[in-house]
Amino acid sequence: MKIRTIVAGVLSTVATVVTITTAAAVVHAPVASAAPGEFLITRKVPTLADLDAQVAFLIETPASDEAKAANMEGGMRAVVVARTLYNIGLYRAPRGSNEITGPETHDGDVHTAMLRSKTAGQPDLVARVVWKRIDGVWKLSNSSVCEGVKAVGLAMACDF
Repeated sequence: MKIRTIVAGVLSTVATVVTITTAAAVVHAPVASAAPGEFLITRKVPTLADLDAQVAFLIETPASDEAKAANMEGGMRAVVVARTLYNIGLYRAPRGSNEITGPETHDGDVHTAMLRSKTAGQPDLVARVVWKRIDGVWKLSNSSVCEGVKAVGLAMACDF
């Protein structure tokens, strides 16, 4: 009877982990158009959910450099920042997180919102982030990527 109780407890724990993991995957699933393994925001005005999913895609997933570059104004030259942030893991589960919130502004091909990045044991980073619509795709601006490099203290040049 004791073994059955232990097995039941283990199965319950596994089921809970699977449920939480599945829910987290659904929450961060791309809400904009893209092929599997890619992400692009192509609607005329991005939503906070679009922008939040894009930031998660850039620094919380192991997506290809090419897929990440398609979401950044600096393209392949800027993707080193996204790759570095993913690899150090400070701003993704289990140590950290990111959230895009308002207030937002929208003016033609420029959109702004606020980014709050958290990591265990450090003060939150809060910054105004700018996206540019280039060839019909919303991309994280070079200026915002460079501000992120400075805020996090990465030792890399912003020459993209």
